[in-house]
Amino acid sequence: MISPTKKTAITGGLTAALMLAVTLGTQAQTVSPPFPVTPELIDSLDAEDATWPDDPAVPDLPPLSDTDDPPVPKDNFLFSHYWDGLHPPEKQPPVPLSPQSNLDEPLKVDVIWSMRSPYSYLVLQRLVWLHSNYNIDLRVRPVMPIAVRSTKGGSGSAGGAFGVWYKLPDAMWDTVRSAHFNGVPFKWPTPDPIWQNIHPVHGENWQYVHPPEKQPYIGWVVRLCAYAQMQAKSLECVNQLSHLIFGNQEEHWPAHVKERFNSIEGLDYDEAIRFIQQNPEKVDAVWLENSQIQVQAGHGGVPLFIFNGEPFFGQDRFDQFVWRLRQSGLRQRHEPIPPFTTKPIRWPDAG
Repeated sequence: MISPTKKTAITGGLTAALMLAVTLGTQAQTVSPPFPVTPELIDSLDAEDATWPDDPAVPDLPPLSDTDDPPVPKDNFLFSHYWDGLHPPEKQPPVPLSPQSNLDEPLKVDVIWSMRSPYSYLVLQRLVWLHSNYNIDLRVRPVMPIAVRSTKGGSGSAGGAFGVWYKLPDAMWDTVRSAHFNGVPFKWPTPDPIWQNIHPVHGENWQYVHPPEKQPYIGWVVRLCAYAQMQAKSLECVNQLSHLIFGNQEEHWPAHVKERFNSIEGLDYDEAIRFIQQNPEKVDAVWLENSQIQVQAGHGGVPLFIFNGEPFFGQDRFDQFVWRLRQSGLRQRHEPIPPFTTKPIRWPDAG
C-alpha cells in the first residue's frame, strides 16, 4: 500500500481497485494486478517523494548493490584504438580471427543487455536466430539500465543520452517504427520496468528517475536474469522476459514473470528467488562484472555486441556485427539448437 506520509493523490478508480482486491482476498491478487496502471495513476505519482503501490507479483528482495557506473578503464577498446586523424592510436585495429575449420570451435560473443531497453528487445529475434543456427558461443550479460545507473545515488537526474531533450521522444517514435520494419510485436511496457517520468508535458519532473531503492521492478528482473546467467541460461531468460515486457501480449506483465521464468528448462522461479534473497551479493556480482566488461569495451550503451574485443552498439549495427563474424568463419550449424525462432524478415544475407 502507499505510505500515508507520501504526498500522492490516488484517484478514486485506483482506490476502488485496491478496495476490491482487499475484499476478494488472495484470489483477486493472483488473477489480476491490484491496481490499474492508468494515466491517472502515473500522474498522481509524479511527485519526487511518491511511493509506488505494492505489487504482489514482486517478492521482497534485499537492497541492490551500488548501481552507479563503474570507473572507465584507460585501456578500454575505444580509447586504446582512438584515432583523430593526427595522433597515432595506441593499438592497431583488430584483424579478423582466422576462420575456424569446424563447428566444434564456436566464435565467442558477449552481448550486454538491458531489460528496459526497447532496442535490446528489437534485436532479440535476430540474436536468437544467430545463436540457434550458427557456430556461436553467445553469452548474454544483463546490466542495470542507464537510467538507474546514471542517477548517482538517487539524485533523480538522468544522464547520458537521456540528458538530450529530443532523445526520449525520438526513441518512443523510432522504436515503434523499427518494430514495424522488423516485423516484431511491440508496445512500450505497462508498467515501465523503470519508474521514471517519461511524459514531456509534465514540465519540471520530466525524465525524473526515482532512486534504485524505490524502483518496483527493475532490480527484480535484472537479478533473475543474472541468476539465469549463473546457470548458463541468460539467453533463454531474456528471450522469455523481454518478449513478455515489450511484446505486450499479457495484461500487467509482472504477474506473468514467474510463469515465463518457469518455462525455461532447468530453471525454477521459487528456487531462484530464494537464492537471490539468501545470496544477493553473489547475484549482484554478476551484473556488476557485466558492467565492467561493458566499459572495458569502451562503451555504456545497449545492446552491445562484443566480439574479439570490438564493440558494436545498437540493434542497427547487427548487420555489421554479423559481417565481422563472417570474416572470422561464421558457419551454419548442422542442426539448430534451442531456443528456437522463425527466421527474421531482416536477416543480413552473405555478400
